Amino acid sequence: MQNSAQRRASELLVARHVVRALTERGIDAPKAENLIEDTELRNRDLSLFGLNSLDWIALATRLENEVGAEIPDHVLVSPEYRCVAGWGEAVLAARTAQVETHQSAH
Repeated sequence: MQNSAQRRASELLVARHVVRALTERGIDAPKAENLIEDTELRNRDLSLFGLNSLDWIALATRLENEVGAEIPDHVLVSPEYRCVAGWGEAVLAARTAQVETHQSAH
């Protein structure tokens, strides 16, 4: 079971990238910490922040490059997962799978 510190770290990583994407689009962005501490913001579909599908793809690419693993497609296409919480869970799962793969190879 993943602990809450790992989940928070994954969500904070996602939140920071969301803030960056919003700022680049000229959209007034909340603080990354607010995106993970406020339940409504944590679970808000990224499209409701003003990001579009091209923004999501760019965001996913940045996250994939940073964590070194692919983000599942469902977090891009399913509104209930297309949020800081959903993407945070996907990043955490990708990181966990990476660690398990690395450990089983040694």
